[in-house]
Amino acid sequence: MSKIRVLELCESYGGGVKTQLDFLNTYLDKKKFDFVVMVSSKRENGIPSDYIIEDKLSEIKNPIKFLESLMSINKVVKKNQVQIVHAHSTIAGIAMVLYKMIFFSKIPVIFTPHAYYSEMDRGVLKNGILRLIERFMNHFFSCVIHVSKEEEGYALRSNLVAGKKSVVVNNGVPKQELVNQSHKETTFINVARCADQKNPSKFIDLAQIILNELDCKFVWVGDGPLLESCRAKVKKLDLDSKIKFVGYSNNVASYLKKADVYLSTSRYEGLPFSVLEALSYGLPLLLTDIIGHKSLVKNNGYLLSDSDKPYQIKKRAADILENEESYSAASLELYSSEYSIEKMINGIQKVYLSNI
Repeated sequence: MSKIRVLELCESYGGGVKTQLDFLNTYLDKKKFDFVVMVSSKRENGIPSDYIIEDKLSEIKNPIKFLESLMSINKVVKKNQVQIVHAHSTIAGIAMVLYKMIFFSKIPVIFTPHAYYSEMDRGVLKNGILRLIERFMNHFFSCVIHVSKEEEGYALRSNLVAGKKSVVVNNGVPKQELVNQSHKETTFINVARCADQKNPSKFIDLAQIILNELDCKFVWVGDGPLLESCRAKVKKLDLDSKIKFVGYSNNVASYLKKADVYLSTSRYEGLPFSVLEALSYGLPLLLTDIIGHKSLVKNNGYLLSDSDKPYQIKKRAADILENEESYSAASLELYSSEYSIEKMINGIQKVYLSNI
């Protein structure tokens, strides 16, 4: 049997999308698949040397340059005799919709939204327009991979995709060697880009509430456009000894091994790899109550809603720390049963094989 030639296409090469692409590049069965990756470097440095860089994918506001990126896609498809395209996130999806229309291509396209833009409330009019666009796009795809049941449920309720085209393949991460490092202070951690979607300002607000009750510290690992403003906010509150925005780190594991609780404040998600990594380290969870978080809390922590009162937040944080061992065990059990790297890779490979 000859190998299936797959093009992985991504404009937003960063965060969870980057993680999935790199995992696919590492773990995809090389005996069954030839793997070509095209990304834009506008959002991320350190791109593997075997990836094809096409920065015009990020020029969606410049129609001429964006159309030139479609020409680049066409060259790669022809040169590598690509049999199936996997488009990651919205802009790559838009590129493949236009590609199929302009080149009259019948090549199968798999689309993974990694969270729909319309999941976040932007007002009735904007959300309505976004849903129309997302619904139109999904007509061009052979299959839409949703990275969580909640994401698929949102798409089906909003009529963004037909049920027969939708499949759920949970994100997954490799198993970790559990060697937690001793540390003096109880630590709440988040690993994420310091950007609006991740809501770092809420992280600070929650930290301030919990610090009124507990002696602990809060660490945010990750850079981004809001990093300096968050550091300034912490300094203004005179909490810079308790809340640290450390910026980018190439050794995230060293922080996770010294943490006690994972605190994510995202506004919307698909199924965040950073939280899955926290599960694989056995960390209890405190997460905002959004699509992409709901399925990750099962006897291993709490979901936090906007209506929660400060005393409720403090009570939940204290409960986790008082019962950290049992919450930790529940996180490890959930990871093993639902979110291993093997389950994700096998699921995606099955989608490729069934749509060729």
